[in-house]
Amino acid sequence: MTKSRIFLFFCLSFILGVFIQSLLVLSRPWWLGILILGIMLAAVFWGRGKKIVVAGFCLMLMVGGAWRFLLMSDTDNLVKQFNDKGKIILAGVIAEEPDVRSDNVKYAVAVAEIKLLSLSHKIRGSGKILVVSKKYPLYQYGDKIEINGKLITPKSGEDFDYQKYLAKDNIYSIVYYPEIKLLEAGQGNWLMGKLLLAKNKFKDSISQILTEPQAAFLAGLLLGEKRALPADLTTAFSRTGTTHIIALSGFNITIIAVALMGLFNFFMVRRQISFWLSVGVIVLFVLMTGAAASVVRAAVMGILVLLAQQVGRLYQIRNALVLAGAIMVYSNPKVLVWDLGFQLSFAATLGLIYILPILEQWFMPDQKEKELMAGRVKDGKFVKLLKSIKLILATTLAAQIAVLPLLVVNFGQLSLIAPLANILVLPVIPLTMLVGFLGALSGLIFLPIGQVFGWLAWLFLSYEIKIIELLAKIPLAAISFKWSWLGGGIYYAVLFWLIWYFHKKKSNALLKKLNVAKA
Repeated sequence: MTKSRIFLFFCLSFILGVFIQSLLVLSRPWWLGILILGIMLAAVFWGRGKKIVVAGFCLMLMVGGAWRFLLMSDTDNLVKQFNDKGKIILAGVIAEEPDVRSDNVKYAVAVAEIKLLSLSHKIRGSGKILVVSKKYPLYQYGDKIEINGKLITPKSGEDFDYQKYLAKDNIYSIVYYPEIKLLEAGQGNWLMGKLLLAKNKFKDSISQILTEPQAAFLAGLLLGEKRALPADLTTAFSRTGTTHIIALSGFNITIIAVALMGLFNFFMVRRQISFWLSVGVIVLFVLMTGAAASVVRAAVMGILVLLAQQVGRLYQIRNALVLAGAIMVYSNPKVLVWDLGFQLSFAATLGLIYILPILEQWFMPDQKEKELMAGRVKDGKFVKLLKSIKLILATTLAAQIAVLPLLVVNFGQLSLIAPLANILVLPVIPLTMLVGFLGALSGLIFLPIGQVFGWLAWLFLSYEIKIIELLAKIPLAAISFKWSWLGGGIYYAVLFWLIWYFHKKKSNALLKKLNVAKA
């Protein structure tokens, strides 16, 4: 058993402990028993049974994962004890960018003080709450506000566990339409405040150089701002399986990252330079969107996919991916089971690392076919274009195969037109983002130049919107398809076996060639 594999088992054991405690909620005596068993196995077989010793440490790390989840669950939160107990007065700082909707705005507020109307003194508070308020006046990140209203425990429906969705961000209380008074501005993190200010100015520039719905679409591509999109266009994205291009998740960033690499390679940029250019675009994307935790997680996944393609060896990136996942889960254990964005990011990344190489062998032409095509077209542009299209198809299918159970279980819809839609739209997305970014940036400096870029971006955006709308109207473009978690588990078990079988077959074939060469 190699050190690399032992490290992999250790990381997976920690994640497994978090997963088990998230679903089964075992009591502390159970975990204490598992911890004692792990210590005994490691101590008794030390020096004479390496695999059993590793198993003992895996049990200990599994307990560590469960302990981390319990520790986060027991985080001091004085606010939630006042839920459903009448009106109170709270003072706190808006801790995240306001979530502006069509009819209201939502603020995540870190509470600093609590005052009960029945008491004359204030209580030092802790914990976060969600405030749902009118759109005007609009408060900003870092504003310290006073809130007068009722704390309510979040309610979950049959199809959506809203309580756990908020709990992943340590929010256990909601206040609906309270009285709000601004106490002081600029109380948040200085860097975050500057990033969000730059983001808002960039968003305003997009609105100045483009009309709707193209402006909203570009804001979705560059900033993840999809709430301004018309409802019918949002539905069209969902039916065509292209929502990922305007969603801040690893599903979005990883696919765009691969498309960027393909675009740079098409223009004959060296592979190493293409890699660093793509990484630079991802980092810029993170900064432009305000560097929220979910975006940073997604960016890490996207960079790992690029790294996997750069090194060309799966086993060299496998441990890095699992380590990144373990660190993210340690940082916030609740994202493992309760955060669909994290699950989609991780699954899509696994798909692009492990499934994409399999599909590439099926879709990419062999050497003889390349030579034949190169002979028909002197400059080889047709070959490059065909290869780019096949890479996009393989990338889309790899990600879709990996995330399919998550989408079906959570949304009950399966897009049949997604492969065609992504082939027609994705090749243009990187160029659209580049032109749109230059237009919005130029608009901040000199508006007429921004409008010139905006006109070119409008052409690309209009093409993409029209394709998505036309494909969404096709009968059976998407079908209702619901799975239970049991069905999803069976799907993943079969998928893991197929991936293992393929890579084992590939390794055996390679070993056979080496033996023949030696002979």
